[in-house]
Amino acid sequence: MEKYEKGEKLGQGQFGVVYKARHKETGQIVAIKKIHLGKAKEGINMTALREIKILRELESPYVVRLLDVFPHKRNLSLVYEFLDSDLECLIRDRATIISAADVKSYMQMLLKGLVSCHKHWILHRDIKPNNFLISIAGEMKLADFGLARMFGHPEDGRFTAQVFTRWYRPPELLFGSSCYGPAVDMWAAGCVFAELLLRRAWFPGDSDLDQLGKIFQGLGTPTEANWPGCTSLPQYVDFQPTPAPPLRNTFRQASQDALALLAQMVALDPSRRITAEDALSHQYFRNAPQPTPPAQLPKPPVRAHNPLKLGPRGSSILQAAPAVHTGPGRLNGSSISGAAALHLGPDSSAAQNGTTPADSSAAGASTDGFAAKRQRMADGSVARNVESSEDAPSAGMQREPSPNNTGGPASQFDSREDERRALSDIGFEAGPRPILDGEELGKLRKRKLDWDAPLNGR
Repeated sequence: MEKYEKGEKLGQGQFGVVYKARHKETGQIVAIKKIHLGKAKEGINMTALREIKILRELESPYVVRLLDVFPHKRNLSLVYEFLDSDLECLIRDRATIISAADVKSYMQMLLKGLVSCHKHWILHRDIKPNNFLISIAGEMKLADFGLARMFGHPEDGRFTAQVFTRWYRPPELLFGSSCYGPAVDMWAAGCVFAELLLRRAWFPGDSDLDQLGKIFQGLGTPTEANWPGCTSLPQYVDFQPTPAPPLRNTFRQASQDALALLAQMVALDPSRRITAEDALSHQYFRNAPQPTPPAQLPKPPVRAHNPLKLGPRGSSILQAAPAVHTGPGRLNGSSISGAAALHLGPDSSAAQNGTTPADSSAAGASTDGFAAKRQRMADGSVARNVESSEDAPSAGMQREPSPNNTGGPASQFDSREDERRALSDIGFEAGPRPILDGEELGKLRKRKLDWDAPLNGR
């Protein structure tokens, strides 16, 4: 650590804190993520090790560079190149005009980053706008490999379906598929393409069912004819048949070749989706206008500090857990009570969009709208809590205690007050807790005993 001069705090994620720093000899500005090692028996989280391994293998101008890894005290420090902003900042900034040639340039860099991953047999599994970091020079690079996995090995045929932020999660994962490949990344890339064209999210679902409903409303309902095998997926649910409307109805200003590429990227059947390499050869990139050179792209807005700061103390934002599908045509009525609490302390910058810890704030974080940020951050935390044992990162983010937080009644009151203030700011007023009489309490206890009892061969 003596090589670097530590600067301001950029963000805090599931596995560590990210700081801006300057190399003392070269003057290079970098981002350092400090991962706490914890007790000797615990070791380093597998997801952090996976990210280190993958970034060491990937060498591409379209993937963020891991410059160095070194231990310091009880931390493991990861040194990344520093980038100033991200694609989500650019999309949300209404003062920035993004032309058709600019969209083409961003999509070209996005797809080249995916080609680099897929050629090295790596699934990113967290494609979304704020994981594409942008430098002042206009270069865009893929970051945040916390959910990435190697694929193609015979023993790695099954993965968890709880990856991607919900708004960018493909329908096969929403239906519970555990066997998938690069097509899942291409679906999410198509959603980012649509977001660049619309300047808003294409499928902003509030739950898994709502997400599927929005997808099928925009692309038509799947059938065995247009998606063979969809009805046999583990969590398949029937929807009211809906014909696919023309994409032109939604994307009125897009060119015909742009819509043709988009349609191939978001095909409901994963086997019919275009690959990243083939997408780069699509006529969309050959026809006029030519992609804007990176140096001539619009300058991205630099993220503001503490865009989600609600008060002098850190506040938590609550998001209901998604419904859990349990089989074809039925839903589990139970849901996870409680929500993922994300630390938004006075020194914290905006965390990642949805599913994901703020790992890519190693090179800059986004300044999304409050509601979208709340949705995506909570999503990412839930996704990590339901990973399988061999595929699982550690449990969700922990709220960092304030200096006065000793766990007593005062700190508990502060926590409740922070949650109340956060919910109030997003337009939700919590009412008083329900009072249950003796009969209702008896029914609840009996229901719990019924759930806890053995199945007795059923």
